[in-house]
Amino acid sequence: MSGGFLGGVLAVGYLLLFQLAGIFVISVFVRQERMIPRLFLGSAFGNLLLMWIPALWSLLFGFTAASHIAAALTVCAAGAVLFAVKRPKWTAVRFSGVRSFFRERPDVLFPIALWLLFAFLVFHGFRFRDGQIFSSQATYGGMNMHLGFITSIAEQGKFPPEYSILPGTKLAYPFLSDSISSSLYLLGAPLRFAYALPMLVAAAHVFFGGWLLFCLWLKKPGRTAVAMMLFFLNGGFGFAYFLSGAKDAPQNFTRIFTAFYETPTNLVDRNIRWVNVIVDIMLPQRASLFGWSLLFPAMYLLFRAVFRGEKSYFPLAGIFAGAMVMIHTHSFLALGIISGVWLLFSLGKFASPKGQSRFLNYTKRGAYVLFAVPVLAQFLVPAMIPRGSGAFLWITVGLAAAFSLLLLALLVRVIRNGKGRAFAGWGIYLAVTLALALPQLLIWTFSQAGAGGFVRGWYNWANQGDSYFWFYLVNLGIFGLLVIPALFAARGSAFRLAAPAVVIWFICEFVVFQPNVYDNNKLLYIAYFLLCGPVTGFAADLYESLRELPYRRVLSWFFVLFCTLSAVLTIGRECVAEYQLYSETQVNAAAFISENTDPEDTVLTGTRHNNEIAALTGRNIFCGSGTFLYYHGLEYGTQNSAVLSMYMDPEGSRELFETYSVDYVLVSVYERMDYGVSGAEFEQLFEKVYDDGETQIFAVTQA
Repeated sequence: MSGGFLGGVLAVGYLLLFQLAGIFVISVFVRQERMIPRLFLGSAFGNLLLMWIPALWSLLFGFTAASHIAAALTVCAAGAVLFAVKRPKWTAVRFSGVRSFFRERPDVLFPIALWLLFAFLVFHGFRFRDGQIFSSQATYGGMNMHLGFITSIAEQGKFPPEYSILPGTKLAYPFLSDSISSSLYLLGAPLRFAYALPMLVAAAHVFFGGWLLFCLWLKKPGRTAVAMMLFFLNGGFGFAYFLSGAKDAPQNFTRIFTAFYETPTNLVDRNIRWVNVIVDIMLPQRASLFGWSLLFPAMYLLFRAVFRGEKSYFPLAGIFAGAMVMIHTHSFLALGIISGVWLLFSLGKFASPKGQSRFLNYTKRGAYVLFAVPVLAQFLVPAMIPRGSGAFLWITVGLAAAFSLLLLALLVRVIRNGKGRAFAGWGIYLAVTLALALPQLLIWTFSQAGAGGFVRGWYNWANQGDSYFWFYLVNLGIFGLLVIPALFAARGSAFRLAAPAVVIWFICEFVVFQPNVYDNNKLLYIAYFLLCGPVTGFAADLYESLRELPYRRVLSWFFVLFCTLSAVLTIGRECVAEYQLYSETQVNAAAFISENTDPEDTVLTGTRHNNEIAALTGRNIFCGSGTFLYYHGLEYGTQNSAVLSMYMDPEGSRELFETYSVDYVLVSVYERMDYGVSGAEFEQLFEKVYDDGETQIFAVTQA
């Protein structure tokens, strides 16, 4: 659990090996890029290799040191072969060139500052003090689950992994976002370091990936900075609920920094659900973070291939796309939609060369319809159609089929016009993506979604009773006022780039992809990212058109204030939040389990959310918390009932202990409180192997 300095050094060296390998590959195949894009793409490709190469070898050797040695040798051997075949051109980095770049693009300071902030939040959200473990507000919930995945994959070595909180059940989660930390933990890195280091690398890909994409779209540094602000410092008018009456009752404002999850971007009782990207997506949701760390490079490469005509980027984009499924399925789905819409515009360009403006007008009208339907649907739901009606799913599936037929018809027309060769790059992109993604989808994703009933009809995402416009106005703030006029004022490539957002948003308003409806935001934020481009352009054009208006700079600062105030307050809350995740007693009990039991042993504990045995030891617990298992679509009722029986009537449940192969029983203050048990009941049946006066551990197999 603790790891050591030498283990940390070995883990850093292992990660750097894959980082260098990724940068080397990109230097070979993407020679025309400048330094920062090359480092960005190379580092992201290195993380992809670190998630996938050890995983592939683990299918043969288990998740062991042998599989990781084999992965390192594979990367070195492949690098040597590649170097012999294609030698990259190295470009010297001059200090004067770096200085001139910063003068030319001062907005690069924005992703740097955001990364430093994120690094602070990561370590602040998982820290040891006085023998205890503390979290922040955002990490208090989900970090327990991720630590359990990280430690159990490394300790047990099963691959593909199973739930340590529901033994015998295949892990129904994109586990590569956690196995990357398991690799470092296996090599001896301390748990906190193994947890944090890959997150910092992935966050750099997200921040710099967003910045590079906005640089391509918006070109000017000022506009790029505004777009970065809109996306990463997102928030609506939630701050108004805390400022109201604050003069007479200051506690209404200060509760932001003292209450649990009452922030201007996450206030459920006021229907504020549009959480901040950094605090509530990137920080606690590792799958989203690592998915975006591949999605942004894939979008960058696809942008260059589609809109800049650099066809050589298609294969690399396909590799990033195909690797996403077991890292973040939502990102893979979002990229699929983006690719489909961008392909539509590419086909339209060649299918009707003389009617480009007319084709663009048709697509804009289609976007009008897609925006209007969810708004109009509020007058039918729930008066005539239940909010969770399956009809919404089938209508969406029908529209998707119609869209696919449209693409096919345009492709046939393009081929008849003799322009089929122009789409060879798209064909390579699709072939590479499917070759990598289909095995993952068939073996893992489709069976998981089908068994768990993940995909179903549902209207209007997380809205809890407000009208459609009011819900999004309050949640999105000024952005919500500008988005529709900005999108339809966009011309040419500006509209084509953002158009996939309309399709994603429409789908998310009528279909959910997980048991937790709220998780649709994993798709919605990708749409939001795409919409930040036209909104920024529209706001900047509006600002420039008001040259004669007095105090327009003051107005621009008010714009920045209203766009970011909710986010700033939320981030401020996260910076000071501190909650005890595990007490010293819990940490000591977990240390005993780690040092004195086998990795495959199963421990009976309560089904509490903050379970130190599952999170810190990597051992199986008999049944974990429903807050995790339910939202993963798993059936756990039988095990949950068995936990109750074994604690309430251990003598009468001897058969259950044997049937489920329970090796140890934990009796702590939580089990006493939840089940009313005492250690004396178990002491008569099993041997007590640990007792610190507050917590006892009994060995069932040594009865």
